[in-house]
Parts: sequence; structure tokens; C-alpha cells
Amino acid sequence: MSRAVRIGAVCAPVLLAALTAGVMAWAGERRVVTVATALPAVVLLLGVVVSAVIGVVLLIGARRRRVAASRARQSAEAWAAGRATEREEHRRFLARLDHELKNPITAIRATLAGVDPATAPAHVAVIDGQARRLAALVGDLRKLAEIETRPLETEPVDLEMLVRDAVDAVHDQRLETRGRIRIVAERVPWAVPPLPADPDLLALAFDNVLANAVKFSTDGPIEVRLREDAGAVVVEVADTGRGIPADAQEHVFDDLARAANARDVAGSGIGLSLVRTILRRHGGDVDLRSREGAGTVVTLRLPIAR
Repeated sequence: MSRAVRIGAVCAPVLLAALTAGVMAWAGERRVVTVATALPAVVLLLGVVVSAVIGVVLLIGARRRRVAASRARQSAEAWAAGRATEREEHRRFLARLDHELKNPITAIRATLAGVDPATAPAHVAVIDGQARRLAALVGDLRKLAEIETRPLETEPVDLEMLVRDAVDAVHDQRLETRGRIRIVAERVPWAVPPLPADPDLLALAFDNVLANAVKFSTDGPIEVRLREDAGAVVVEVADTGRGIPADAQEHVFDDLARAANARDVAGSGIGLSLVRTILRRHGGDVDLRSREGAGTVVTLRLPIAR
């Protein structure tokens, strides 16, 4: 039944009654109908009418809530489907890029391997260095594509222990960092609890953030702060390095993004994108605050219960 038909069916009795009353009035009908009803019956009838009105209002409200919930669910499903499509397209792009770059880089490096460094022209060393850099970039892209799709192998993880292992690894690789990196773990009134996570992926995220702090803070202190906040574990890595220009901060988590003042430092621009992917796969996220010439604070937030 169409909407117009439904409206007509509702309004027809009123229009018919109005027409009949008009004809009777025009004909001079003046008779009065008096209906005597006991007061209890009037009260009962009034209660029935009020109940009917309330029932109709509640039914209308319930229907509106169902419609709103249905629309919200459809919107959420559409958003999730769009995100899944976007991630799949991103993964395919990285796979294509890996495939297209891998073979020419392998050919270049194989050719250079047969050249004697003692007799080779100076530009050969430059070519070899750039080929190595591209090979490292391809490896990082492949790693990012794998992280986006590999199943999480979760287990209870002690984040403080994971952070200390990451700091120890930095100390072993770069002896000059000893004494510069300080860990501040909250223990009062309670310690940060373990949380379900993939320890290998989280270790990779911490390694990347610490590596950035060390690269861009050559001689100042670095603090790693660990605390619980509103149902999440928060890890902050703060350095006193060169900082990030304000106009580049919103792009530093994009693939291959590098700030203008970081071009003189070796890197692929994949590290922070990889960190964000790992955190979001765990239901968390990462952001940063930075001031050029003063330093940077990278904040990683992970939910305690997923």
C-alpha cells in the first residue's frame, strides 16, 4: 500500500463526517443528542484513551530507534568494508612495488659484485651504495605488507620487559647510547599489567621508535616512559633531537614520508608507518608531539583488554 493510499484511508472518515455535518447544518438540523454516562465509566474511558496515546508514542519512538540503529549498523559495516578494501589495495600496491623493484636491484648488485673495488671508477661505489639503499627499501616494504596481513600470535606480554630488551639491543648496537637512555616505569600504586599482544611485532615497533630517537638525537638524553591510563598502556619515547617541522608532522606516518630536515640521515621513511600498522592491528594507535630544534615525543597507546 502506497503512502498516498494510507493517508487517504486515514483521512477519509474525518472528511466524510465533516461533509455529513455540513449537509445537516445547511438543512437546519438542530436536534441535540444527550448521552448520560456514569463517572466511573468516564474515568475508565479516559484511562483507556491515555494508555492508547502513550502506547502509540512508545511504538513510534521504538520504531525510530530501530531505524536509527539499522542506519548506524549499515554505516559501520560500510565503513569497515571500505577500510578492508583500502588495506587490501595498499597490500597489493606494496606487493607490486616489491616485485617491480626486486629484479632490477638484484641485477645491478650482481653486476657490481664482479667489479674489483680497487680498480673501479668512483661512480661505481655510488651506484653500489644506492643499490643497497633500494634493496633495504624493498625489504622494508615487503615487511610492511607482511605485517598488514599476517595473523597475530598473541600472548600475555610484559611491556616493561619488552621495552628494556629494546633498550638493551640499542645499547649493544650503539655503545655511545649507554647512559643516555632512561626508562621510567610507573609502579605506584600498581605496576603496568601484562596485555595480550604479539611480542615480536611490538618489539619491532619499539625498535623502530627507539632507532629514530637515537638517529635524530645524537648527544642528548632519551626517556622511555611507561604508564597505565584509562584502560590502556601508554609508552612514550621522548628525545631532545632536532625535532620535526610543524608542516611535516601530519605526514610522518605516511609510507615513505620524510621531513625536510631528515634528508641527511639514512632511512627509508617506512619506520613510523610500520609502527602505526602494528599498533592499529592491536587495537591501539600512535601519535607524536614535536618542536623543531627541541625534540620529539612519540606516544604509543595499547588497550589492556581487547
